[in-house]
Amino acid sequence: MQTERALWDAGLNGAVPTVDFSAYMGTDAGMRAWIEAIRTHGIVLLQGVPQEPGKLLEVARRVGPVRHTNFGDHYDVISMPNPNAVAYTALGLELHHDLVNWRFPPDVQMLSCLKSSVTGGESLFADGFRVAEDLRTQNPEAFALLSQQLVEFRFQDADTDIRATAPMLALDAHGQLTRMRFNNWLRSSLKVSEEMVLPMYDAIAALWALLRDARYHLTMKLQPGELIAYDNNRVLHGRKSFDPSSGERHLQGCYMNMEDLDSALRLLERRASFAREADYPQADNELRL
Repeated sequence: MQTERALWDAGLNGAVPTVDFSAYMGTDAGMRAWIEAIRTHGIVLLQGVPQEPGKLLEVARRVGPVRHTNFGDHYDVISMPNPNAVAYTALGLELHHDLVNWRFPPDVQMLSCLKSSVTGGESLFADGFRVAEDLRTQNPEAFALLSQQLVEFRFQDADTDIRATAPMLALDAHGQLTRMRFNNWLRSSLKVSEEMVLPMYDAIAALWALLRDARYHLTMKLQPGELIAYDNNRVLHGRKSFDPSSGERHLQGCYMNMEDLDSALRLLERRASFAREADYPQADNELRL
């Protein structure tokens, strides 16, 4: 079940893989298209989703179980007083991955739009693998450092203190990217040798400079009834600031594991194979002279 990655940049604006909610929920072809878009492009838009709180859980469970985190089975992205994360403010958010402070961050993130009448608040996305590959070409020393040196990430509030240590860029035995961890709010102080402090900060700055380059940015203002899902190990997300007095903005989010998407895709392939076999004419075993 090999899938060829399609790396992308700002050219994906206006061309995001899109699936209709009714096709996704009601047909094998719709669910297959949704899963394959995440595996190929790392991102897919679902349109026509009923604007009901918690509906995204039904969308997720069409494929598999929801990944529980310290934020629960799902969370509400709204501006609130005394937030425990910057997501729950009206501030702009630079591109980042979620929950990089976990040893195994959630693979797939889903955000469903329930209300979107504020001024501003556009969602931003970037293909982290595209950016990292360009960094590998332009600055191989920085790429090597970020794939070799361990970085600590930490989230803490009144109820939790979750930490993990890992490279910002993870590679397989063939040097191919398998995971990216970038979240400046969760990155702890560097714990490297003295001579590596400046080179590491230079490498992080080089990656960040590329991430801030609009040539990589996919910009979307999600509308009620739209649900965006993306590979949290690959695609970074953020948003522009918004004026909370200008209207309402309410998103709901949840997470999934990629193993469950892969399992669902294999089951679809198995079902399609059985259907083909059922349609194939049975061999005539009668001996003919």
